[in-house]
Amino acid sequence: MSHRLLPRLASVLVAAVLLATAACSGARGGGEGDGISERELVFAYITPETFPYHDGATRFKELIEEKSDGKITVKLYPGGQLGNEREINESILDGAVHIGVGAGALAGLAPSVNLLELPFLIKDQDHMQRIVDSPVAEELAQRIREEGGFQVLAWFSTGDSAIQTVDRPIRTPADLNGLKLRSIENAALADALQTLGANPTPMPFGEVYTGIQTGVIAGATLDWGSVYSLKLHELINYITTPDVAFLAEPRPIIMSAEFWDSLSGQEQQLISEAMREAAAYERQVFRTALQTAVQNVRDAGVEVTDIDEEAFMTAVQPAWDKWAKQLNAEDLLQAILELRG
Repeated sequence: MSHRLLPRLASVLVAAVLLATAACSGARGGGEGDGISERELVFAYITPETFPYHDGATRFKELIEEKSDGKITVKLYPGGQLGNEREINESILDGAVHIGVGAGALAGLAPSVNLLELPFLIKDQDHMQRIVDSPVAEELAQRIREEGGFQVLAWFSTGDSAIQTVDRPIRTPADLNGLKLRSIENAALADALQTLGANPTPMPFGEVYTGIQTGVIAGATLDWGSVYSLKLHELINYITTPDVAFLAEPRPIIMSAEFWDSLSGQEQQLISEAMREAAAYERQVFRTALQTAVQNVRDAGVEVTDIDEEAFMTAVQPAWDKWAKQLNAEDLLQAILELRG
């Protein structure tokens, strides 16, 4: 058997066991009734324990176990232990995983997520927070439920992303011409990068360091914290300014709508309250971590370059308009732009 298949096989076996457990747990759900059943929720995500997702997930675990007097417990699986993002999303629908963090791959099941993956649309963490607090988030949550069958419990932050490069500073869209940049598994983001002249190259999160080291890619578009935690500062020479984010999208915390609907009203209320509080905490952790990471990357000798924000927004506008029209989301695009401030 190929060694590359072993990790996948292991995750499948673990998921199978969790599926059986989830089925038993779900059978005890109260549906439209009240009360709290004893159950264990599986919360999986691809990022390591050093990433703020884990801080938010840990806070949720503490809160829900306290609020439910220990009847609802949470098992955390960070670092892609139960598969990549797409596999986790599918496991949520299958019932093997109960909670996950939706990102680019979620758009394959809920297309409206593509809107959040368009570069330079969301300016920074303040803009992202205004979106989370607005009817835009409510509309997106409803669309994600209708399109993909996921209940959005709250919104995590993924920090502000920048453009990291090895051999050329990025100041204008022309500087991206032909550049092989790592891209997440998302069609809208890849399309926007092509619109900007870059050559998007899909690659798993955990392979970015090796990809740059071996020259498979010439740069990436990761958040500042990941740049430092993955030690990309050892390889890159340039990074774009933290004043203008490449991406700063809110990430939906998702649960199967079917499983959510099987919960009692009291369980839904406790989970909602705990997750909203945990998400607010995670977003604050990201703000603090962002400041530290920016300073760490600067101190490592990476040159931080200013960019022509208006030029990038103008250059990527065709991709914004194309995807908004395709998603029948022109109103959401306009609302997001109006919230830029």
